[in-house]
Amino acid sequence: MRKGKLDSNRAEILYSVLENGRGEWLEFFYTIVPREPERIADQLAEIEQAEATLLAMFGIGPDQVAAKRFFSSDLTNHREALGAYRERRNTDFFFSLVEQPPVRNVKLAMLGLCLSNITGKTRDRGLLRLDTASGVCHVFAERLTAPCADSGASAEEQTRAIFEALEDALGAQGLSIASSVLRTWIYTPHVDADYPGIVQGRKAYFDRIHLTPATHYIASTGIQGGSGERFARVSMDAYAVIGVPESKIRHIQAPDHLSPTHVYGVTFERATAVELGDRDFLFISGTASIDRHGDIVHPDDVTAQTARTLENISALLDAAGFSRADLASVIVYLRDASDYAFVEPLVSDYADWLPAVYVRAPVCRPGWLVEIEATAARHIGSA
Repeated sequence: MRKGKLDSNRAEILYSVLENGRGEWLEFFYTIVPREPERIADQLAEIEQAEATLLAMFGIGPDQVAAKRFFSSDLTNHREALGAYRERRNTDFFFSLVEQPPVRNVKLAMLGLCLSNITGKTRDRGLLRLDTASGVCHVFAERLTAPCADSGASAEEQTRAIFEALEDALGAQGLSIASSVLRTWIYTPHVDADYPGIVQGRKAYFDRIHLTPATHYIASTGIQGGSGERFARVSMDAYAVIGVPESKIRHIQAPDHLSPTHVYGVTFERATAVELGDRDFLFISGTASIDRHGDIVHPDDVTAQTARTLENISALLDAAGFSRADLASVIVYLRDASDYAFVEPLVSDYADWLPAVYVRAPVCRPGWLVEIEATAARHIGSA
């Protein structure tokens, strides 16, 4: 994985490129974070200009853009400007919006992904399908909220309703959550109050579709984040694949470092690896300073917690047959934005020039001060 940065006075622009043996790009990950506080229109214009310059530098066209996630400090007031940005694009892509304020006192940050082998894009029942030359299809569901949210439904009820809606949409394409979904991101504006309900709602739904510790769960991040919908206590993004044999999907554990999640009553995979043609991806779930018994390590010490979190990520990389050099991007969630000064140097030292977004987003247990999710990728030769 080749990493670098594009010099700009207005934004920090970092990228990582997965290449084949001929030096041709396969996957392109990038983050863009404005440097100074400004109006939303100005920050969005800076992101748009920086993105255009970066993609032109690598000869990446609009049809090769697969996904973008925007992190907003005030999504209710930013949605209109972000929607106009999307309309200005001449192609479709996974468009995730989450209210998680960037910690650098700016309004927006962006994480993007481009794929070199996209052959077609279609939308059906709210799902975006990306066909590729390898025969593998990527399927994204974005900004899912529960129809029952307006009725004052609980977090548990909204979580179940979101999974039911996703199952219905996938079912229309002959898919299911159990067989196809590899990654979810579950957001709640009030994680300390509503995460227990999310845990119960997800567990009840997984029991219903027969996902258990003996089968598998789904890599996931459950974190504080808003959808911009006034009554939504839960929202979700999801990623699924079509055309991948079960033998190409690996559910990753590192039990000497992190307990299986069911030990403390939750239901997600620590990481999931999947071979997609000539590319191997690893999706590392939101990971914190936890030990093999499921206990918090280093309470009240964000520096030590960050070091332990990175140690746990290394263990998951190693268990999947990846290395630190294969990391493509990270999202760093901080309970206290002022801890950025302690956390950023450790992450940068761990993987220099790694595309990274730092946001204020309390973790599911108050004692965890930092959580990191990661994506890694490597070339594995001709399929």
